[in-house]
Amino acid sequence: MAQLDAIQSAETVAALRALAGSEAGLVTPCRDLFARHFLSRKNRLLLNFAPQGLLRSVIERVSPGSYCFTIARTRHFDEALLAGVRAGAKQVVILGAGYDSRAFRFKDQLAGVRVFELDHPGTQARKLRLLMDGNAEIPTNVTYVGIDFAKQSFRKLLPRYGFRSDVPTLFLWEGVSYYLPLQAVDDVLNFVADCAPGSSIVFDYALQSFVDGDTGTYGGEQIARWLKKIGEPFLFGLHPADAQRFLAKRGLRVVSHVGPSDLERMYLTTHSNLPLGRTLGHVRIIEAQTIAA
Repeated sequence: MAQLDAIQSAETVAALRALAGSEAGLVTPCRDLFARHFLSRKNRLLLNFAPQGLLRSVIERVSPGSYCFTIARTRHFDEALLAGVRAGAKQVVILGAGYDSRAFRFKDQLAGVRVFELDHPGTQARKLRLLMDGNAEIPTNVTYVGIDFAKQSFRKLLPRYGFRSDVPTLFLWEGVSYYLPLQAVDDVLNFVADCAPGSSIVFDYALQSFVDGDTGTYGGEQIARWLKKIGEPFLFGLHPADAQRFLAKRGLRVVSHVGPSDLERMYLTTHSNLPLGRTLGHVRIIEAQTIAA
């Protein structure tokens, strides 16, 4: 994905997270108090003055499922991060971090854990500038690794910044795998598999059927239209039934595999016991762990 498109995409996700922060009806709310730091003046004004219900209905009409998916995916990755740290992860690596704010939101829980954020240097510089403009304190345990994934090997780059492959590590890979060819996906998964026992990766992926052109899932048609508009087709997908075998061949075992109905039940239930809405139908989220030798 081109850098400008990546920045715009990161801001879109941040805007959805910021909007979700005022969603009072959820049993498990999605709170990202740092998301507003990354928004343009126009988007901040919209969030400040436009009724939340109106914004939500407009988003749902333009891109069905995207708002609820952002809430559910954010919450799921949040929970995976906290669970991974409780289980003993000593390092967290965020691949294609964009405007991820977990190092800030979970600063206390991550005390004593080394965090590496990898992204394009331009995106990273913009992120840090916006955070400092908002008087956010940069955690001392976070290392920012500027990388052009299309030209550089993160396998070679990470150790130069102090990464250790001999300690349990949690990798967060959110909203990235779809855009990569299989070889690039393999590079990431094989790297994780080579890390210390107990290391794991959490990532979302697109259904292979969607990659092949089936847009019949909820929100699929609108997402496909948007991808065509920006000229960034999805390249990687999986058949859910094949996921366990696919990962086993790469030295990993599936410990969690959730789809739309799971995400809606886990994260989109309101206090009235009704769903807030539906999430995108063409995406699944997996957590996979190294297979002990």
